[in-house]
Amino acid sequence: MTSQQAFETITDKFNDAVWVGDAPSGSDEWHKNRRTGIGGSDIGTIMGLNPFESAFGLWAKRTGQIADPPVDNWSVRFGNAFEEPILRMWQTENPEWEVFQTGTWRHPKHAYLVANPDALARHRETGEWVVVEVKTSRSFWDDVPLAYRAQVMHYMDVMGCGRAVIVAVAGWQWEERWIEFDKFEADVQRSAASRFWDHLTQVVQPEWDGSKQTYEAQRQLNPFIEDEEVDLGDVGRNLVRAQTNFDAAERKLLKAKSEVLGLMGSARHGIVDGERVASRQARGNGTPWLVIKKGSK
Repeated sequence: MTSQQAFETITDKFNDAVWVGDAPSGSDEWHKNRRTGIGGSDIGTIMGLNPFESAFGLWAKRTGQIADPPVDNWSVRFGNAFEEPILRMWQTENPEWEVFQTGTWRHPKHAYLVANPDALARHRETGEWVVVEVKTSRSFWDDVPLAYRAQVMHYMDVMGCGRAVIVAVAGWQWEERWIEFDKFEADVQRSAASRFWDHLTQVVQPEWDGSKQTYEAQRQLNPFIEDEEVDLGDVGRNLVRAQTNFDAAERKLLKAKSEVLGLMGSARHGIVDGERVASRQARGNGTPWLVIKKGSK
């Protein structure tokens, strides 16, 4: 295949997966097909791995309670524009693999599991099929983001593939990360997807979590204010206690940060047992602030 030839497209038959259609990506039909089940971009949110959306927010959108406008920012535009060139680059670097485009599929036994992989690839000698997922990111990767791992695990589960490769340009670095199918991991995700699908079909909200995304989604559910009173009971008491504890914790944190800045002086980094736990940062000639390394001692 030359760089000008289109990738072949697989439709109708692939292992035991059930063919849904090959509507153009982003089209109304494509979105409609995706909304008939749990897709790969949903599973990370359902598992609590998406830093931009919570399961509650996804549920509220999918049940039509808050708006779900199409995402059209530069990150999405870059990702769409570079998907095919990145696929071609990957095939050029890996000529032993033949790349195919495809559409929407369902799990053969669990119809609520839907897959829209970016591509599938077949090894020219062994005949092995793998899922190929393309990503672009402005940030460098130390490891594959967990939401992306969940996404390709979902695709492998639906498509019946034993491996997947995530091909990415992250922080202008070329990334090629292979992921093996893990049955236990896939089963855990499938169980979570099943519970979420029940929440959708029965219009019963998921459990509350402590994410900012859930709070923002809940704000959108009731945008109007009426001059009424609601007895909050124990929920209100929990709110007051949480605010009191938060205020005390915030004061304790600010005291510790002041003490650390005093010890650091003009140093950039602060260490504990040889590990960096805090750093001073500034914009231009502005006053430095303290950044605490999450997960540190």
